[in-house]
Amino acid sequence: MGHTISVRNRPAVEAAQAIAHRHGIAAEEARVLHDANNVVVHLAPSPVVAKICRSQFGDPGWRKLATELEIARHLVRAGAPVVGPSPELPPGPHVQGDFAMTFWRHQDHDPDAIATSGGAGHALAQVHEALDSYPETFPSFLDRQVRRTAKILFGESAPAPHPAFDRDFLCSQYLSITSELHDRKLRCRTLHGDPHRGNVLVSKAGYLLIDFESVCSGPLEWDLSALPGLGAGAFHVDEGLLSLLRRLRSLCVAVWCWTRARSSTELDCIARNHMGLLRLAAET
Repeated sequence: MGHTISVRNRPAVEAAQAIAHRHGIAAEEARVLHDANNVVVHLAPSPVVAKICRSQFGDPGWRKLATELEIARHLVRAGAPVVGPSPELPPGPHVQGDFAMTFWRHQDHDPDAIATSGGAGHALAQVHEALDSYPETFPSFLDRQVRRTAKILFGESAPAPHPAFDRDFLCSQYLSITSELHDRKLRCRTLHGDPHRGNVLVSKAGYLLIDFESVCSGPLEWDLSALPGLGAGAFHVDEGLLSLLRRLRSLCVAVWCWTRARSSTELDCIARNHMGLLRLAAET
């Protein structure tokens, strides 16, 4: 599903078009695919996708894009089922004005197709195997996603209350879940970090994963907490840990969306859904 080019994201789109034009890439029919922490743009009619953030050379946003690109290159070399960097122009990171960006191959897929548990699980298992040989180590999922959630929840600069959210409930859930998690011995490996439905494309080439900016270290069950279904037997899991991490995943997603829901009906819907899941789990 595409998004309208708006006053807010137009400067990012125009920055990507400027770099594309310098490399002879037609981009007059650009359309926004995603607009949240990054702006993701299909530079139509060319088979190129730009991933854009507000950053300068060497800044944290630029470094994050550069790391994601290196991970993707490794996964492509390893033969993992992923969408890789664009071959149409140097993939970057590039800087144009206030924006840093990378360029990716546009993958035809069916956006309405429902990823099956077996297909998604098999693709994720192949990505995990390829990540096992990546030469660098990554931060724990606790540092990358979970403690960032705590900073939002317990910080003095927490967002203004949203009608759908009960901050006291979210804080109590965070303390309860992380306390239980602290008592567990976790077997960690390198993970995709966020293999939700939006990051699993169903194409004629099969199931392909995208978006590697959340790659982290953690238990297998952290990835499975976002994966559609349970991977249809592709993994041996600790059911108790998976249940706990599903609650933690819903909490992190709800809080992240809470900070942005007022400017996006899509994020508001996602946030409400995860709040519902969290409340249901708390009642059982």
